[in-house]
Amino acid sequence: MRAGALVLALAVVLIGGGCTVAVSGDPVAAGESPSSLRPLPFTPTINDRTNDRTDGTTFEPCNAYTDAELIALNINPETITDAAQVDSANYRGCRWRAQNYTAARGGGQYSQIVGREMTLDQYKRYLSTKVWQTDRMASGRPIAVAAENNGCSASFSSEQSIVTTIATSTNPSPGNVLECDRAVAFASLAISKAP
Repeated sequence: MRAGALVLALAVVLIGGGCTVAVSGDPVAAGESPSSLRPLPFTPTINDRTNDRTDGTTFEPCNAYTDAELIALNINPETITDAAQVDSANYRGCRWRAQNYTAARGGGQYSQIVGREMTLDQYKRYLSTKVWQTDRMASGRPIAVAAENNGCSASFSSEQSIVTTIATSTNPSPGNVLECDRAVAFASLAISKAP
C-alpha cells in the first residue's frame, strides 16, 4: 500500500505540479529530421525520387544547409541541382559547383547523396575495390574516405543509410588530398545535421 501511495503522490507532483517549460523551435514528429520537413529548393522532375532504396534516413542533403554554410565551404548555393538522373534512382541528393567554377576553366564540384541501406562497414566491404583511407571522425561518428580519379568520397551512416559526399576537380591535387579535405569538410557539416 505504501508503494502505491508513493507512486500516486509522485504522479500528482509530475502531472499536476503546474510547471511549464517553453521550448523554442518547430515541433518535429518522431523519426523525422528538420531537413526532411523543409521543401526542396527546386521542383523535382524525377519520379519516385524517394523510394524504397533511398528512404533509409530522413536526412535530405538538398535542404539541410544555409547559403552561408555552403559559401563557407566554397560551394555556390545557387548552382544546386538534383543529383538523380532517372526515375526511381538508387540514390537521392544534390550537386553543386564551387564558388570559382566557370564553364571555360572548370573547377570544383560537389555532390551529396543518400542511398545504400547498410552499415558503414558493410558499405566499405561492398565497395572493396576502393582504396579506403583511415576513417576520419566528426562529432564522434566515423567517415570512410577514398580518393579516386579526379576526386574523393567521404561516407557516413545516417539511420539505416549511407550518405556520400563527393568532391571533384578538373585539375585534382596530388593524391587528391585537397579534394578529400573538401569532401570530409562537407560530410562533417552533414553529420552535424543528419540523425
